[in-house]
Amino acid sequence: MHRLAFAMLALPMLAGCQAGETTATTDLRPIAVVEMPPPPPLWRTRIAQADMPRLENLPASWRQLYGGVRAPVRKLQGAVLDPDAGQPHPALPPGSYRCRTLHLKPGPAGRALVQPSPAGFCYISAANDREDDAPLGLAKQTGTDIVAGYVFPDGKRYVFLGARQAKAGANDIGYGNPGARDVVGMVERFGTFRWRLAVPGALPGSVDVYELTPVPADVQPKG
Repeated sequence: MHRLAFAMLALPMLAGCQAGETTATTDLRPIAVVEMPPPPPLWRTRIAQADMPRLENLPASWRQLYGGVRAPVRKLQGAVLDPDAGQPHPALPPGSYRCRTLHLKPGPAGRALVQPSPAGFCYISAANDREDDAPLGLAKQTGTDIVAGYVFPDGKRYVFLGARQAKAGANDIGYGNPGARDVVGMVERFGTFRWRLAVPGALPGSVDVYELTPVPADVQPKG
């Protein structure tokens, strides 16, 4: 009788142990690991909201104009005018460049006109820090169509944020200052040691393309 009673008392104890073990097992839950999205490119934190449509619509405006350029003019100017000629690995070495501007403008009967400007010099200055997304400086030093600003790495291109300057050699008007001088655009490599900067032109519906070609040190502008 005593043995039976002891056995009956032991059953609830065993059941309690089993229940405890079951509870401990069900309390183990997987821990979810939430990955934070990468930070936006640096240029997106600097560009004015009103300039985003100008930058986003630039490729389409360029292609539309290029479609209206006559075949002989396309052949004469080469790949610099072709909006789809951009190539990967756009790394832009600091230094002096010979640069000329090609103005693409809407013309009569659906045609597009190409008006070249005399060649001048541009200068690419090194980044101020060693971060991967640190911008380079870009300034047109001589000639006409004077712009200056910064180019920010963005995949297979750079994004340009700058301003039209009052005179050659000046770079005192920065992006975002009061006035209507702000310029946004993109820099691409389109050949071996050949780059270009494309920006919306001063006239509605136009595009300006700056061709950038490195020059030897002995022919760089002095001063």
